[in-house]
Amino acid sequence: MKKWLLLLFVFILVGCTEKLPKFEEYTGRPLDIAVIGVASDVRETNVTYEEFSMNDLLFIEFSKYDAVFIMKEHLEEASAVEYAEVYTSSKIPFFFIESTKGSFPFSNEDALYSNSQERGGGTDFAAGYMPSSNPQIEGTTYGFGLYNDIKNEDTIKGTYSIIFNKIQEIVK
Repeated sequence: MKKWLLLLFVFILVGCTEKLPKFEEYTGRPLDIAVIGVASDVRETNVTYEEFSMNDLLFIEFSKYDAVFIMKEHLEEASAVEYAEVYTSSKIPFFFIESTKGSFPFSNEDALYSNSQERGGGTDFAAGYMPSSNPQIEGTTYGFGLYNDIKNEDTIKGTYSIIFNKIQEIVK
């Protein structure tokens, strides 16, 4: 009887496990990404990371990069007032990895990450911000979630592939 219950439990467990789709790898042009913190592992061989500290952000030559990733460990510091102008005046997008508060605390000099509200309606894995070339217009924001909010190696790498495609689309 115990064997049948165990077998039934395993059958139900396997039946309820969600099958993940095959996530397409980014195959576009080579990308150079500046990373504040430690870069995540990705599948792509055509994406190059260069790691920096938060203090380096004020001195990075952005024209050498297609985007900047700011990793979760640096989000609070990245929302400090001295960095807001960096984000809003740059010609490349910024991606705030694992920001639960979107990109607002970074592009608004009066906001701090710790004091900003959580974003409602779903969980973003990364929040993107692309400054506008027109100072009269706010920049464009992007949100990138994990497939069905499942956080594992496949969904994280799949989301990075989607972000790389967006970078190729918006950075010419």
